[in-house]
Amino acid sequence: MKPFEMLRASVVSLSLCCVSTVALPASVVAGDMSHHQIHIEGSGARTVILESGLGDTLDIWKDIQPRIASHCTRTLSYTRAGYLGSDPANGPRDSATIVKELREELDRRNIQPPYVLVGHSLGGLYMQYFARNFPAEVSGLLLVDSTHWDQHMIIQTRANQQYLGQREVTLFMPWIMRRELSDSAEAGAQVHESPSAEDVRTIVLSSTVAPKGGTPETQEHAQQPQDEIAADFPGARHVFDE
Repeated sequence: MKPFEMLRASVVSLSLCCVSTVALPASVVAGDMSHHQIHIEGSGARTVILESGLGDTLDIWKDIQPRIASHCTRTLSYTRAGYLGSDPANGPRDSATIVKELREELDRRNIQPPYVLVGHSLGGLYMQYFARNFPAEVSGLLLVDSTHWDQHMIIQTRANQQYLGQREVTLFMPWIMRRELSDSAEAGAQVHESPSAEDVRTIVLSSTVAPKGGTPETQEHAQQPQDEIAADFPGARHVFDE
């Protein structure tokens, strides 16, 4: 199964939507009533919320969002505060703040639960916090190569090359990315201290392909955090994408 198809199938599995609902696309809305750029597509009893990873905006979902929406569910992608298209970010960029801003946005737009949360990379850390602190609002959680709560993403201020182990390049990195990185340890601590989400149906989707230059040993080491994330959600399914 192709990666996009596996992602779509996982979301649809968690959405449990009815076949009779018709997808109705909506245009991007920015700056009209809110702090975030939003794209809503489709309709249905549940809303699938797509949370991007570090450095990404809602555009990262432009290929997969219509495929999910076509299976009779409303989908919402958005750009976090501080990124191009949304208002400037105020305050810390930790899990509690970002989830608070998202929930306030949903309330302003009268988008009510239940939600199916989809989080990629660092966005997965934020969605873990959402699910663990507001489980009554969440009917499903899909984590795509999610950041672990104890991953310790380190800022290397003098780095001049990309992705050397756990050290992320900061040369020419936008302020908002540096801030999210610097606050990621606190964001992880907040997730770790949150209650267990025992009633949230969860799929942990992780790649089995080693990163460029990696070895089977490094890939096995990278897989352990994904196993631990799945263990944090009782009954979670860990699905591997080859």
